[in-house]
Amino acid sequence: LKELDLRVHMRVAPELHLKMLVIGGIERVFEIGRNFRNEGIDLTHNPEFTSCEFYMAYADYKQLMDMTEDLLSSLVLALKGDYKFQYHAHGPDNDPITVDFTPPWPRFSIVEEIERQLGVQLPRDSSSEAAREELDRLAVRESVECVPPRSAARLLDKLCGRFI
Repeated sequence: LKELDLRVHMRVAPELHLKMLVIGGIERVFEIGRNFRNEGIDLTHNPEFTSCEFYMAYADYKQLMDMTEDLLSSLVLALKGDYKFQYHAHGPDNDPITVDFTPPWPRFSIVEEIERQLGVQLPRDSSSEAAREELDRLAVRESVECVPPRSAARLLDKLCGRFI
């Protein structure tokens, strides 16, 4: 990491090895480990981080959401003694916000929530050029920044980051 004058060693992404274990018959696997990305650093992006990756054979995304909710809410409860805590998102001199990990967490469709908040109907076929153009117009209208390539997936991600 040039910016921090650190020497780090990169490896193949952890998910490849974990997925091979699942394919090989181990139905539940996880890894908690340090990750480094070959990217720059700024106030909103750190290329070094710790992650917990897990995979479970025969599970759908709803089960994985349940497991993630249980893991994080239990962790907050164990560390803070409550599901809610104060966080100074804008520095110690500004008012704190309350972060609430009380289960069950709300679940909703990203597309439907963006539509609700902006009062628009988004295209459902995000693979079409027409859909990409519509998302691009919406991002411009709402002053949502998105550096090239302005693909439908990237535009939807930026809209999600702003409105959800």
